[in-house]
Amino acid sequence: MKMKLVLVEKDETLRTQLEELLAFYNLFDIVKTFDGINEANKYICLNEVDAVFINIRTGNPRYSGDGSFLAYNLSQIKPDVLVALYSEEKLEAGMVFDCCCDEYFRLPFDNRVLQRVVKRLQYLFELLQYKRLSVNRSMMIKTRNGYQLVDIDKVLFIERMDRKNKMVMVDGKEMILSGYSMNELEQILEGYNFYRCYQSFIVNLSRVSYVRADNEAKNFALIFEGYAGEVMVSRDKYTEVLQLLKNKYAKLTL
Repeated sequence: MKMKLVLVEKDETLRTQLEELLAFYNLFDIVKTFDGINEANKYICLNEVDAVFINIRTGNPRYSGDGSFLAYNLSQIKPDVLVALYSEEKLEAGMVFDCCCDEYFRLPFDNRVLQRVVKRLQYLFELLQYKRLSVNRSMMIKTRNGYQLVDIDKVLFIERMDRKNKMVMVDGKEMILSGYSMNELEQILEGYNFYRCYQSFIVNLSRVSYVRADNEAKNFALIFEGYAGEVMVSRDKYTEVLQLLKNKYAKLTL
């Protein structure tokens, strides 16, 4: 899952450089860029944003505040938004601390320094994801017989078949869902380690125990411990799902 990222930088050249450098890590989805503080602050407060890179000299301290003001303001009203602050001049440790940012670095952009910053943000983001999952691991789902509370950890996968969506649990039980499209279910389960590996399948990646690959026939499938069947993986998503599993689950047999 990529971090939804906002860039706050008034210099177009620096902004382009940063976009190109961050693209290398394939961890960010840059949803918006701003050259002013007020517009950035309003957008971040009203929309789902995971992280923001801010040039401390963006904005005017007399009227809108500068980047340090935005960083501090976000720490108070959107504390789960990760903030990376940067500047041309070296800042004192006390000032960086007062800004309440999660990372700080100096210009010009340095690949090694940026790698450290990205790794730190990735680590904090994964901690936040784990925290959210721990707090809310159940969801209310609509079935043919009404609404049912489902433990997300106990879901193996969801399958679309014969114009019906079927949820399969770890104990083998199945339930027919009512009133959802696969796209809607994919959005509902976003952030809970679910992945749409095929047009008709959404799988719980944390429950995958084996990946079957026939490279000659270009046939790929996911297998779950204790479940007799398997779930197909489309050719164009095989590499991506394999990388997700490698990064998250060390005990998986590949």
